[in-house]
Amino acid sequence: MDSLLTRVASLERSVCSVESNTQVENLLAQVALIERQLGKTLDEHPALALGFDKYETLRDVIDGDGDLELDRRMLGVDAKMELILLNGDFQKTLSSVRAIRDLQSRINQPEYAAAAELLPQLRKIELQHDDQTSGFVQVVADISSIVDRYHAETEALSEIFISWDRMLNSIERKVSTLEAAKAAND
Repeated sequence: MDSLLTRVASLERSVCSVESNTQVENLLAQVALIERQLGKTLDEHPALALGFDKYETLRDVIDGDGDLELDRRMLGVDAKMELILLNGDFQKTLSSVRAIRDLQSRINQPEYAAAAELLPQLRKIELQHDDQTSGFVQVVADISSIVDRYHAETEALSEIFISWDRMLNSIERKVSTLEAAKAAND
């Protein structure tokens, strides 16, 4: 009980600024006095000073001073999703979120890490591909030339055979005419 009375007396001194039976009436003077007493206490107790420094950096998170931005940062994923659904463009946003979730499994896969290691081999393959492409173009040109010569020779042979067929037909008609004339004479 004595410790409780001691604490209440200490609290009265801090709040009412009663120190050595002197009442400080100015509020600014009371705040300055409290700050001096706090500074003295923090100097005497380094562990309290460290805790107070940590509190100062985390004050917004601990106190929750009603800052909407802080509340927004502290919301869970489900609560954020509900806020998004309340938005007028929620369908577009929802489809974007779903697409991102679907694609997240494909990001930073082990195959992508190995791709950087295989880049020098890819460069060699690209050079070989370029060489093969130029070789392919040359082979296509050669084949086109051979096919053109084949068509030209086939055309020439066709003309020779057509001409030979006409000559044979002409000879057969003349032989038939001569045979018919000889048969008529006999």
